[in-house]
Amino acid sequence: MKAMAVVLERPEHLVLSQLELSTPGDDDVVVEIDWSGISTGTEKLLWSGRMPAFPGMGYPLVPGYESVGRVAQAGPGSGRRAGDAVFVPGSSCFGPVRGLF
Repeated sequence: MKAMAVVLERPEHLVLSQLELSTPGDDDVVVEIDWSGISTGTEKLLWSGRMPAFPGMGYPLVPGYESVGRVAQAGPGSGRRAGDAVFVPGSSCFGPVRGLF
């Protein structure tokens, strides 16, 4: 499955990329994002290149780790159904491209 995403490739350099999503498991959902917040802390530091070393953070990165959207696809063990409105507190589905938290 593929998705379009804004990717911070390096400080002050954004690109629009088509990314391969990880295969969803039985407990996972795929969410079509409507809105995503950008942190004035973490993501501002990553944008400027001043983010201190932190495990799991670096480039390339899909910014926006607090998102709201609708379930597009739901695994049988997820407890969700297609169309459900959800809050996404973080993600880790972009393969080699990082997501925050």
